[in-house]
Amino acid sequence: MATITMLESKVKELSKMLEALKELNAAIDLQDVFQGILDQMVMIVEAEVAILWMPENEKKQISAKAAVGLPVESLSDLTLSEGEGIVGKVIKTGETDFVENAGELLPACCTAYLDQHATSLLTVPLQAKGNVLGAIQLMNKKNGRFFSQRNMKLVVMLAEQSALSLHNSQMYDELYKMFVSMIRMLAEALDARDPLTKGHSERVARYAWLIGKRLKLDSQMCFELYQAAILHDIGKIGIEDRILRKTTGLTDNEFELMKQHTEIGARILSAIKPNRFFQNSIDTAMLHHERMDGSGYPKQLKGEQIPLFARIVGVADAFDAMTTERTYSKGMSAKHAAAELIRCKGSLFDPNIVDIFIGILEDCAYDLKSVPKTDAG
Repeated sequence: MATITMLESKVKELSKMLEALKELNAAIDLQDVFQGILDQMVMIVEAEVAILWMPENEKKQISAKAAVGLPVESLSDLTLSEGEGIVGKVIKTGETDFVENAGELLPACCTAYLDQHATSLLTVPLQAKGNVLGAIQLMNKKNGRFFSQRNMKLVVMLAEQSALSLHNSQMYDELYKMFVSMIRMLAEALDARDPLTKGHSERVARYAWLIGKRLKLDSQMCFELYQAAILHDIGKIGIEDRILRKTTGLTDNEFELMKQHTEIGARILSAIKPNRFFQNSIDTAMLHHERMDGSGYPKQLKGEQIPLFARIVGVADAFDAMTTERTYSKGMSAKHAAAELIRCKGSLFDPNIVDIFIGILEDCAYDLKSVPKTDAG
């Protein structure tokens, strides 16, 4: 219990830091920041092509993360060795490089991605807190003109401000990954209390995330769904081991005590501030056992009174429970569990969500080991 309490405290701290960084930086998603920086650069100096480069030290290379004026699909092919070419030099030294009129120099000092007919090249470092985070390369001023000294000064000024935004976003990205790790550790600590259900939270989260993708929820919503799913049973922390780990069926009285995990979970998550960061998780912990016909618990909600995330997790949770072997039950095959979901759709489960999940199972021929992994976190 001490380990779980410590993890809860860490999650609270991280959620506060994430919220603070969100307030400091409106465009917090790294890819949005990359693209926003380039769009501003192109608008100010009227460049034909702009590329944002970032070092990847673990690979000892520099990769293109965003571009304007080049096809998106070409980005994966744009890589440089550490220190290579003008970009490598700028990232290494932190100094701007300005080729006003490239002439014959360009093919010799740049990489193959640049047009042989490029006329002017401006490469500026992105520096924040004394570190070079990357570089921006601008090629060819529109209408056949060259970049000017004034263009260079404007780009350097904008790069200084952009680097601060990028720095904040990178901090957020790192905290976000730590936060996901803490959430997983919290769920694993819970699952460890009952060896028979080991991995339950992670599997339910994976199924829920896949359903969210099929529903075309955006990446942020898919992550929030994954987070809500992995924490859906967190209230079982408050259920006694004699009930949680019982190897035979529960009595009516024991089942009433077990049902309290939904409200306990909602209370635990409600204690994490700011609440709005966890609202979907709070609702899902409370309501994932509600059923479409009102026969669920704890509030006997019906139909769309049940939040979408809770309806999704309700399907994923029921499927995993049916297919998991317990001492008092062998566990159904994936096909038999799917048939049970279909039998109960409309009465217990959202028909649309059941149909989507059945489609996911059919795509992998009901082989649960081959169900695609998530990219959440």
